Amino acid sequence: MAWTPREADCFQDRATARELGHGADGNGSEARYQVLVGLGGVGKTQLAAHHARTLWQTAQLDLLVRVTAATRDAVVTGYAQAAAEILGADPAGPESAARSFLAWLEPKPAGERRWPVVLDDLADPADLRNLWPPAIDHGRTLVTTRRRDAALTGHGRRLVPMGLFTEEEAAAYLTTSLAAHDRHEPADQLLGLADDLGHLPLALSQAVAYLTDVDLDCATYRRRLCDRARSLSDALPDPSGLPDDQATSVAAAWSLSIECADHLPPAGLARPMLQLASMLDPNGIPIAVLTSPPALDHLARHRSAGPEHTGAVEITAPDATQALRALHRLSLIDHTPDSPHHTVRVHQLLLAALPLLARRTQSSGPH
Repeated sequence: MAWTPREADCFQDRATARELGHGADGNGSEARYQVLVGLGGVGKTQLAAHHARTLWQTAQLDLLVRVTAATRDAVVTGYAQAAAEILGADPAGPESAARSFLAWLEPKPAGERRWPVVLDDLADPADLRNLWPPAIDHGRTLVTTRRRDAALTGHGRRLVPMGLFTEEEAAAYLTTSLAAHDRHEPADQLLGLADDLGHLPLALSQAVAYLTDVDLDCATYRRRLCDRARSLSDALPDPSGLPDDQATSVAAAWSLSIECADHLPPAGLARPMLQLASMLDPNGIPIAVLTSPPALDHLARHRSAGPEHTGAVEITAPDATQALRALHRLSLIDHTPDSPHHTVRVHQLLLAALPLLARRTQSSGPH
């Protein structure tokens, strides 16, 4: 069994976990590839680890491999390490070892091996070109990603959207997490805190850590959240206080997504588009507003710096629409063109994080 992240304290058994367990595609047959997709911070890595751990503990597997998929090199290195441990391959030649591992997963006359390969945190679907595990009856592949690209669907690949906590899940999580620290808060305050943080699992876990470490009651913490003189970083723990072995804060997780979206064509427009959307109604913005002449002027004036667009370039309505699609692909917004009035929605906590993210971008210089 490969290393998997430890289960988060007060892990919530969510409907998406049961959907992964069912694993049927649109035709009712079991999907060989499942792509767990959602906004940064919804708990994809935890849910994938829980799914794999459950299969292992119930003796449904002969082998479990988990690979970090943030880059193509990381995937190749992960496969090569698996080949070294299973086949004795030389990891010094990672490309060759990776091919040997993928070949080993293919069916053999001697008998079928039951395996899943978990590809965690896929940043770019192109990184899996010629690296997808084989589609066989006794093998399954589970990918976690923020991307919603068409390349991740079709060919037997089943997209499994992962959303926020429900109100009940959020309340249960906050109640049990605080109780573990001998903290008990009124139910109405917990429901209010869940609403304030948009039911985002990562934000809720970091909020519990913060108010426990700083010794705040829920009502005081909520007032601090609402204080516009403070930034989101003033209401969440510093890196040394992150819970559940987490490596990044909420803001840092989203910063990576925004940077990636901003590099998608038309490069440099996703970030100012998100900033523009943050000034409008997060519950639904008509596409006509975001492709209007004032919006296009905003995009032209605030386009992210880059060598490929140093001069003044006219921004068109199709450019603006493509920028929205880039944000949608990274799960930063929900863009539903079929809805005639409310076509763009943005998570409320992401809106609160944008000023902090803007300051980080300015301090790091042009990218």
